[in-house]
Amino acid sequence: MAPAAGLAVEGTNETSGAAQQQYSTTTAVQKLCSGFGQYHSPDAKKNPKPLTTITLAEIQDLTAEPLSVAKDQAQWIIPSTLLSRSHAEQHRDGEFWALWSDFDEPQGLTFAIIVERARAAIPGAFMAYASRSANEQRQKARLIVPLADAVSGGEWLALQKILNDKVEEQGVTPDRVTERAGQLCYLPNRGDFYDHHIEGDPLGEPFDAAQWDDELAEEMERQEREEQERKARQKPERDFSQAVTVPEGGVVPSEFIRTHYNVREMLEAQGAVFVSETRFYAPGRTRDGNAGGVYEPENNRFYIHHHNDPFHDGYWHSPIDLLMAQYGLDWNDPESFVALCREVEIEPGVTIELHNRRAYMAAQDSEPVDVSALTEEPEEDAAEQPSPSGVDLMQPPGLAGEICKYISLKARRPRPELYPFAALHLMALVGKHRQSVYTSKLNLMTLAIATTAAGKEAPQSATKSLAHDAYCSGLIHGDSGSFKDLVYNLLEGDGSSLYIVDEVHSFLDSMKSKNAQTYETKMEAEILKMNTTELYTFRGMEKRQLRNLIDQDIKNLEKKAEGMEEGSEDADKIQRALERNRKRLDWLDNGLPNPFFSLMGHSVPQNLDQFIQPDNIASGLLGRTLVMRCPETRAKLRRTPVDEQALTFAEFNIENGLTNIRRNRNTIDVDEDAADYMDACIDWYDEDEQLNHYLVGGIYARAPEHLMRVASILALDAGTIRLEHVHYAHALVRQSIEDIKHILLKAYAESQGAQEENVMEHARQVIHRHCKGQGQPMSRIKTIVTKPKGWQEMQKRDVKRDRFQELIDRMLDSGELEKVKDGKRERYLSRAEV
Repeated sequence: MAPAAGLAVEGTNETSGAAQQQYSTTTAVQKLCSGFGQYHSPDAKKNPKPLTTITLAEIQDLTAEPLSVAKDQAQWIIPSTLLSRSHAEQHRDGEFWALWSDFDEPQGLTFAIIVERARAAIPGAFMAYASRSANEQRQKARLIVPLADAVSGGEWLALQKILNDKVEEQGVTPDRVTERAGQLCYLPNRGDFYDHHIEGDPLGEPFDAAQWDDELAEEMERQEREEQERKARQKPERDFSQAVTVPEGGVVPSEFIRTHYNVREMLEAQGAVFVSETRFYAPGRTRDGNAGGVYEPENNRFYIHHHNDPFHDGYWHSPIDLLMAQYGLDWNDPESFVALCREVEIEPGVTIELHNRRAYMAAQDSEPVDVSALTEEPEEDAAEQPSPSGVDLMQPPGLAGEICKYISLKARRPRPELYPFAALHLMALVGKHRQSVYTSKLNLMTLAIATTAAGKEAPQSATKSLAHDAYCSGLIHGDSGSFKDLVYNLLEGDGSSLYIVDEVHSFLDSMKSKNAQTYETKMEAEILKMNTTELYTFRGMEKRQLRNLIDQDIKNLEKKAEGMEEGSEDADKIQRALERNRKRLDWLDNGLPNPFFSLMGHSVPQNLDQFIQPDNIASGLLGRTLVMRCPETRAKLRRTPVDEQALTFAEFNIENGLTNIRRNRNTIDVDEDAADYMDACIDWYDEDEQLNHYLVGGIYARAPEHLMRVASILALDAGTIRLEHVHYAHALVRQSIEDIKHILLKAYAESQGAQEENVMEHARQVIHRHCKGQGQPMSRIKTIVTKPKGWQEMQKRDVKRDRFQELIDRMLDSGELEKVKDGKRERYLSRAEV
């Protein structure tokens, strides 16, 4: 069949002379955006072609004499003069000269009935024709309504909805996909069944949209009302004000970012297309027809309605969230805000964190720090802290206690304070896929501080050995040198990593040093992200690199599988490896849910004490970490043989316990007594005196998370959190906080120009910590107290004054310290809790 009169030839922009002479209206000769087949696009990856045009006059001719071609060659229009297939561009810049409707599900209606009902809905002329896929049973149809005057993209979308509403009121169900600015309208193309109808004179007297002014005003009001209702349901922006502590003279990070970064500029730089002052298509969403972004210029924030957009989470978002996404950080986690402060510069080479650290140091130098909050007694009307009921920290309940016993039996120089952390890490590693009613993640980060040659290797080696017996030692790593290494290890471990790091201060220093490389400084943010996030997403760079490696592994495995007997052991191994690699590819694309990342670090006081400082509390890393500082003494070397019977019995109990944990996937429940005690502990941590503590408020704020996590890990073997589990968890968390406060006080007491009361208070606490249990002789106490440089500097100010003896006398008089005689030996025992 020859082309119908006036049909545009593909690749041209010329309208036939006949069409131009036949109609006098502007509508008839407008050159509308057109193409052939769904892949016709100047941006197509294969065979890109410029778009062409066609007029409504030519389209009307086509209704009478349609071609009959396959759909991949069929001609379509977007009824706008803008040559673009982008929904966003058409919405923003399009000039539309026709409305259209598509009836893909006629529900038994004939073409004639559809036309009759369209006539009742449209007060003017239109064209109607059957679709290419129509048949006698399903008489699918389309109609085109030429407009007397052009309308903008926003107005056109509203008119499209009004048109569809009106035909639906007449009993014909339209496809609402036509309410998208860049949707393709396929032109007449004869199939098994074809019919057409021209109502009135569509081109001589095109439809005047002003007839629907009332409906248009009502629709715009409805949209505004709907928008206001959506806004009312939306959650506020996340508050990052508590994530960092701003020193005097420092920059408030959130205020700086809001002042210097504009949401609209950032979104447009990433590819967003604004169609008005307040509406936009999100980056990468310009071709899906949904202007799902709302922008508030007055508040410099945005909201996303599009369900597949990463920012569609029910919250308003600020430039802070956009920057976090830009740097590969998790904007759902306030702790990532700390990492962002290490990236954003307030001037070349000076990040927010660096500026604030300098301000903090300047404040330290200018005036003494008030550390009384570390040692002051609670006020009389303060809430009472729940009692841990005489918990023995060296002997946790259940399986954790058996693991501690096993380590103690193997240790040559006992250091029992270190063993509970090892037991918790081992149980969490084996039960990494379990959840409790309190937490979906059993991740732990712990730092244990003990003097050199005090027995730190025993818990490390025992954890690795028992993990090997439980088939998970391959997930344990000794160190990491870069954030990439952290990422690769996590993926290769199928989402699980446990780092057991001796001399962990080197690991921490590599992240914190001012001379650290970028790949080292990014480790802290990566650690926080892996430890806390519920969905770990990979950066584009890692995706590309890892995808190439995994794709190559899959090809090699598939090649090996060729010719193998199906069902054989080797074939099954290869199949499992293929499934594992395909799962990893899915994680790269869609994110890794609930990664397991834990860190068990050990080091000596002179190296690790310096990590316990306010800026590491502010960064969130220390708040996420449990700390145990052992006494600065060593136990005597054990010379008796290992009790093999007791060791065998412990090994048997541990093997059974870990096996049960590994096989059980049930959620860990909590009994009523434990739940009540847990609530009481959390209530106390959330009291203002703790939550907003001058120096360690950030530690108290994270205490409930530690409490719930430790109790859940202890209950892995029992399956239910009991009171003994929560008692122990609270005692452990409380001891961690006290150790952190003690180390902070030590830092201030040993700083240059330290105040005398700080030095003396630190010495008092040192005496209490070392004189528990059997106590210490006076000579040992004097050595411990007078060794720090802060004490020596204080003593130099008045060499004739014996401050040590003053302190001892005061403590003896108050009953804090007691002198006990055992024959000729004298020892001093602490009678107070610190």
